[in-house]
Amino acid sequence: MPNAKKVLIITYYWPPSGGSGVQRWLHFSRYLSQLGWEPIIYTPENAEAPVEDNQLLDRLTETVHVIKYPIWEPFNAYKALTGKKGKKLQTGFLNEGGKQDKKWLQKLSLWLRANLFIPDAKRFWIKPSIKHLSDFLRDHPVDLIVSTGPPHTTHLIALGLKRATGTPWLADFRDPWTNIDWFDKLPMTQLAIARHKKLEQAVLKEATGLTCVSRTWTEEFEALAKRPVKLITNGFAPSDFTHFDKKPDRGFTILHTGSLNADRNPIVFWRFLAGEVAKNEQLKAKLTIQLVGAVDVSVLQSLNELGLSKYLEQKPFIPHHEVIELMSTCSLLLLPLNNVKNQQGIIPGKLFEYLASNQAILAIGPKTGDSAQILQGQANTLVIDFDEMPKWTQIEALCQGEINRTETLQKYSRQELAKEMSGYMNELILKSSK
Repeated sequence: MPNAKKVLIITYYWPPSGGSGVQRWLHFSRYLSQLGWEPIIYTPENAEAPVEDNQLLDRLTETVHVIKYPIWEPFNAYKALTGKKGKKLQTGFLNEGGKQDKKWLQKLSLWLRANLFIPDAKRFWIKPSIKHLSDFLRDHPVDLIVSTGPPHTTHLIALGLKRATGTPWLADFRDPWTNIDWFDKLPMTQLAIARHKKLEQAVLKEATGLTCVSRTWTEEFEALAKRPVKLITNGFAPSDFTHFDKKPDRGFTILHTGSLNADRNPIVFWRFLAGEVAKNEQLKAKLTIQLVGAVDVSVLQSLNELGLSKYLEQKPFIPHHEVIELMSTCSLLLLPLNNVKNQQGIIPGKLFEYLASNQAILAIGPKTGDSAQILQGQANTLVIDFDEMPKWTQIEALCQGEINRTETLQKYSRQELAKEMSGYMNELILKSSK
């Protein structure tokens, strides 16, 4: 594209890696290329991704250039030590059951992860990437650098490039850093905690601009950075729903897509559902609980203890386009949020696709949270607290009638968000030129 501004986007997650981490900048890069930008993606050649979705490769356009560089990760040594070579490791603290590692090995690996691999296990990619990209930028200068994390290693690569080249830099946070809910779960020494905070402050101070995905987390980053942070949420791609055709649900299917860890296990709702099944013969005959993606063993235990396992239909990870298709035949989409300390700012990426499906949505989480504020402005949605039992009449009312959220959802389309991101990126370039 003649006269296009060039942007180097540093991201760990990129197709064929699947999951939520890849979606944000996959879509931004597509639409930015239509808004006067030439995106150049920098990503690992051999990333350790928990899932793969080769269908996402079809989303890439000829105007998006991809540079790949090898990364060494300690996961490889860990898998060899534990006999898991060739297997995918789940991120976070999700336990899918099966054979577990020895407790001493789990504790040792967690301690090493917490205290030696700062900011994360991708840290060995930092120095080689700074050198590789410094050489690249010498011959192929860009107008802006973007880093998106987690992993926050990407921000440290961008920090090194900013210091070496002076190129304007946007640090995009899809999750908090030291304010993330599991930060306190890691057995870190005070030295390790101080190191994290020092690196976080360097990024917040030296980046030309900062973006975040939710109102609460944006405010938290502003408090840490003592400067403005731009809020640009995630969204949905209307192209995903071009051929979307809602079909009648022959039964009553409750669908959850994506990983379901212990913090998201909606125990009170399962109890409610078990109580309704016990007294509602019609529901007993029609109910299906469909869980698609990685499911923590605690969720399965809860369903089994309450006699709901017979209604469970569990699917492993499936490609993104199949997830969208699956939404067309359910009665209710379930959206349990993480019951953790930073719950107010959590907005799952799937929330926007749930809304775009025009299906009824039951969310479980804080009624004053950012997800609740988005949902409460949309038709056929209900938000209940973690310890709240809904009434069956509420569920029935939620699932009745035609649902059309086209007008109220437009501002969350990936195209509109890309325009907002493009405008902010232009501001950063202009700011740096003064």
